[in-house]
Formats: sequence, structure tokens, C-alpha cells
Amino acid sequence: MVGLWLGGSAILFAAVTWMAWAGRLGIPAIALIFGAFFLFWMGRRGLEGTARERADLVAKIVFTVAGMLALLRHPIDVEGVPTPLHEAIAVHVGTVDGTTFVTWALVAMAVKFVGVIASAWAWHLLLVGQGIRFPFWQTTMTSFLIGRFIGTFLPSTLGLDGYTLFESARYSGQPARAVTAKALEKFIGVTGLFLGMVLTMPFGYSVIVDVVSSDAVGRPDAAPLLASGIVAVAGGVSAVVVLGLVKPGLIVALMRGITRLTESVKGPFGQVGAKGVGALERFTDAVGAYHGKVGLLLTALVAKFVTHFTTFVVYYFTGLAIGVTAIEFWPVVFGSSIQVLATVLSPTIAGEGAREAFQALLLQNQYGGVAQAVLAGALGFIAAEAATLWGGAFLWVRTPSWRPSFCTVDGEQVDYAWITGDEAGFDADALARIRQEADGS
Repeated sequence: MVGLWLGGSAILFAAVTWMAWAGRLGIPAIALIFGAFFLFWMGRRGLEGTARERADLVAKIVFTVAGMLALLRHPIDVEGVPTPLHEAIAVHVGTVDGTTFVTWALVAMAVKFVGVIASAWAWHLLLVGQGIRFPFWQTTMTSFLIGRFIGTFLPSTLGLDGYTLFESARYSGQPARAVTAKALEKFIGVTGLFLGMVLTMPFGYSVIVDVVSSDAVGRPDAAPLLASGIVAVAGGVSAVVVLGLVKPGLIVALMRGITRLTESVKGPFGQVGAKGVGALERFTDAVGAYHGKVGLLLTALVAKFVTHFTTFVVYYFTGLAIGVTAIEFWPVVFGSSIQVLATVLSPTIAGEGAREAFQALLLQNQYGGVAQAVLAGALGFIAAEAATLWGGAFLWVRTPSWRPSFCTVDGEQVDYAWITGDEAGFDADALARIRQEADGS
């Protein structure tokens, strides 16, 4: 039966891919996509372990290819003539001044690298809060670059989060503490993204007006309602996390109230509530390990905000790089914050296709057209990767004999004698062992 479900899903995916190639998108294609996802989900339930992971990877690859085809083959109006998007992009690229492109692309890369440093610093602080201290530039920063390098080429979880967790646990000999720091980093990272969205929205409100006033929506009066929804969701999540960092006891009380509510409710709402309780439990457990270190936690949160804000800013400079001189800073920054969130949630590899599509949906007026918006979105991803791609050089020197110049746990230098060459490799099994050791401690 599993084969029938997955086979049917593959047929529908193939049909959608063909329609994407032909530039024939609409209600039928959307219906096929939902049908393909439903069949895939039904078939996926019958798979376990490696088989499920492989099926997820294949689905991601197919969806990414179909999405890119749909985007690049989509016809847009160019001076009254329907033109495939990839042709419009090629025409615009031919008009870009080389010096302008190189100058602003380098600025975009530099801005992104500042964000990477801020993110690495947040991770460094969270480890310090757990009593683990590495040399920042020699170990923490380079492990971040290696993680980003791995994540660029491997469409799996063995990227930034996996590698930084692996290396911190391995050289400190404290997997439980490293896992706790990583768990809290995820919560703080999402909060940094939502904070960026909330704080930039007042300056980029025109993006919301443009979207709801477009021909596809035609509801300019809906702008205040949409803005209120963004503030409610993004601001609510941010408020809960910040409150939890400062007063974790209040979050525990909230969690107890949600638990009592969900125990008396059946159906989808109860399931969602139960998941929310689980998330709050993981959050409060992680915060509890940093008792009395509010200043450190808030500093890490600010660093994560800087990380995401610089990512938003990159797309302003990529717009300048492709010759869009009338671009406005704050609308692009705010619109890019929504695009980044959509990219993170998309089922494509590295957000490919989704990033460019949402950039066009939200900011085509700012960039002066769909082709320019897609090009700026793609260039933003390239600039971000190029800024850290040289992390591969650090991976090359991470030989079995490599060690951090120091690693202290609770002020005491770690004895590296137990680390052997056989344990030096980084793979899924190594990461699974670290998490298992942390759960069992």
C-alpha cells in the first residue's frame, strides 16, 4: 500500500512539473500539488528510519525543481508582451553595470558576514552560560563557517546546527550541556527573526499596502488587519520568549494553564495545544539551566536580532547591485523579513524557489518588476553563501589531530586524551550519539 500512495504522489508531482515547464499554472496545478502532498503524507506514514528520510529528501528535490521551473517559466508582462521570467531576467542582467554590481555585491557579502559573526557570538555566549568556553575566533567562529559550508552542499540536517552541536559536545565532553545550549539557541533565533519583523513593520508598512492592493488581492482596506495579525503572531511569540528569559516562572504558570485546557479538549485544537505545551516545556527546561544569567541571555537575543536584521538588509544591497536605484531601504528590509520566514518554512532545499517567489510577491514594486525582484532574491542567497563558503578551508584542516587551543568546563581545562582518531568523523551517527548521551544523562 505504501508503494501505491508514493507512486500516486510521484505521478501527480510529475504532472505539476510538466505544467510548470509549460508555464500553465493555476487552480488545476494547485489542486494537483495538494493531492500530491496528501498521497505522499499517507505513504510516508508507512516508512521508518532511513527510508522515511530518503523519501523526504526525494520529495524536497522534486518540489524544489518543480518550484524553480514554475518560477522561471512563468510568463510576465514585458511592454505588453507575455515573456517567460527567465528571459526577462536575462534581458535585465545585460543592462547591469559591472562595477556597480561588484561593488554592492561585496557590500552585501560584508553585511551578511557581520550577521554570521553575531550569530556565532550568540552561540558562544550560550555555551559560556553552560560553563563551556572555547576560543571564539579559532573554534566557535570557524565551526560556524564549517557548518554553513556543510549546509550548502548537503540537503539534510547535517548543517550549521548539527556541526556546531557536534563539535561543542565532542571537545567539551559535555553533550548534555551542549544540547541544552542548542535548544535555547533555536528559540532565541526564531525570536530574533520575529523581533526584526515587528520592529521594522512601522517603517515598511507600505509593503503590506502594496500586497493587499494588488490585482490578485484587491483589498486595500485589509492592510490594517493584516498588519495586526503580523504583530499578534510575531509580537506574541517574541513577548513569550523575552518574558521567559526574564521571568521563567510566569511561563511555567502559563504552561500549567494550557495543560489544564488541552486535557479537557479533544480534536485538532487539543493536539495543537499539547504541542504548544511541549514547546514551552523544552523552552523552560533550557532557560532553567541559565538561572541568574538574564544579562547573558538578553545579549544573545540581541546578537540573534542583529543576525536576522543583517540578512534582511542584504536584499537592499542586492537591489542596488542589479541597478535598481529607486529602491527604498525600510520597505525592502521589512518585506525581506517576511520572505525569510516563508523561506524557512518552505519544503524546498535551502528555500530555493520560495525565496525568489516571495520576494517577487512582496517587493516587485520596490524592485521595479518581477524579474528584478527574483534576481535580487537569488543574488541575496548567493551573496550569503559566498560570504561563508570559505568555511570549507577550515573543514579541510579539521584533521583527527586538530584540537581547540583551549576548552574549559567550569573553569577547568578539558583533557583531550580520550578523543581518538576513530571518533573524529562528523556524520549522522556521531550526532545521534551525542543527542542520545545527552538524553541519558
